[in-house]
Amino acid sequence: MVLAGAGAAILLQVSHPSVGAGVAQHSDFAADPLKRLRHTLQFVYAAVLPEAGAARERVAGWVGAAHAPVQGTDATGLSYSAADPQAQLWVTATLYWAAEQARWRIWGEWPAAVAGGSAGPDSAGSQAEAEAVYRDYAVLGTLLGMPADLWPEDRAAFARYWDAAVVNLEVTDDARAICRDLFAAEAAPWWHRRLMPLVRFVSAGMLPARIRGQLGLDWDGADSRREDALWGVLRAVYPRLPRRWRQLPARLVVRTLQV
Repeated sequence: MVLAGAGAAILLQVSHPSVGAGVAQHSDFAADPLKRLRHTLQFVYAAVLPEAGAARERVAGWVGAAHAPVQGTDATGLSYSAADPQAQLWVTATLYWAAEQARWRIWGEWPAAVAGGSAGPDSAGSQAEAEAVYRDYAVLGTLLGMPADLWPEDRAAFARYWDAAVVNLEVTDDARAICRDLFAAEAAPWWHRRLMPLVRFVSAGMLPARIRGQLGLDWDGADSRREDALWGVLRAVYPRLPRRWRQLPARLVVRTLQV
């Protein structure tokens, strides 16, 4: 699920003016998106998987060292810093939101309090599980340096935060340039470039319509129907795969943390 939502999460992250400016001026991840994806997954899995817990502090050190020089002023005079708690909150929120978007599309469950979904009947057990999953995501923010009390208290509070943040978000030229470079993947291996149209499609479909439009990602009714068909196939196939296959990406990434 983290993999399925990764593209949308990255695009949402750079749509935040402070994050977008930091990436534009201090990162070349669009030239090597696989490296960015690998580092993001290492960070997420080290934070949340018990089998990767021994690497948690080491990965947090990598992230801290990489973020330390990320500060400055963008072309409009806006100051930015990777140490900005609100930027750290936004990055964490995008990881949670994108993973939950993918989870909902596969499993057909959407507890009523989560932003962007439709309310529906849900058992007390699944509600409690959803809240526990939500609370666990706070560790991603605190490893980035975010104060723990900045993470919204529960999913209802997160929904309010998310809706307000999306409404107020103004995509910058930096974000649009990163988006174009990311999907062009000019320096990536040939097989990666072949995959990028699908990654672009899945990522664009997950994004809030307002952000998708500001990023210049075209979308129409035919795209929505194709997206529904794609996720319909995945809903039919993915839950029936053996658990060891579904967890293979996580196991491979965790293995890189053990060397």
